Amino acid sequence: MAQTINRDERDDGKFRRRELLARILFWAVVLVLVKVFLSIVIEYRRYFPADFESNFLSGRRHSFTGGYRQAFYVHILSSPIALVLATFLVVSGGKKRWQVMHRFAGRIQFILVLLVVVPSGMVMAKDAYAGPISAAGFISLNVATAACLVMAVWRARNRKFVAHRRWATRSFVLLASPLLLRLIAGAAIVTGWESERSYQLNSWISWLIPLMIYEICFAYPKPRQFSSGTSAVIQVENGGSR
Repeated sequence: MAQTINRDERDDGKFRRRELLARILFWAVVLVLVKVFLSIVIEYRRYFPADFESNFLSGRRHSFTGGYRQAFYVHILSSPIALVLATFLVVSGGKKRWQVMHRFAGRIQFILVLLVVVPSGMVMAKDAYAGPISAAGFISLNVATAACLVMAVWRARNRKFVAHRRWATRSFVLLASPLLLRLIAGAAIVTGWESERSYQLNSWISWLIPLMIYEICFAYPKPRQFSSGTSAVIQVENGGSR
């Protein structure tokens, strides 16, 4: 009996250490992404008026006209709002005290992303740097974002809240992918690997890799296993009211 208790204590200690490391890693990633997000927003000062020496607008002096110019400003103003709303929706999901605000924010998010963020992103994607491969990557990203959001709303309306949370989280991952795009692009510049080919690759992996990580590691969590001597109640996913 004593051996069983000692083994349970060791297993519980290992689990707690892994949980602590996972939490530290999570917040480290969050801090990096927040820093990238702020750097992107701060750079907006170079877009009003357009500064063609800035990172994004470099070399776009002759193409920055008409529909692309309008889509660019619509996109850079709406995307941060959509990302902040998506973050709030992920954090507030399943919490009764946020139920009304969650639904209200969800409706705004649905309209903003489907009618503003995605259409303007599609217009910009057609003239993406590095040609058709990059354009296809960004067009696919926009289509996937819209599809995940539609599925999230559909599941919520059918009161399938566990499935709703999965689709909403996928939408959040896709909306946050430009942060990873900027992070990878910055790393490519620092390491001297910046090229059209690296940008083409980045246009795909910046959203496919995070989505794959979510699907493999988090979308369908397994119940935590405890030995017979340990009594615990673990909530894997809350499918309760919202």
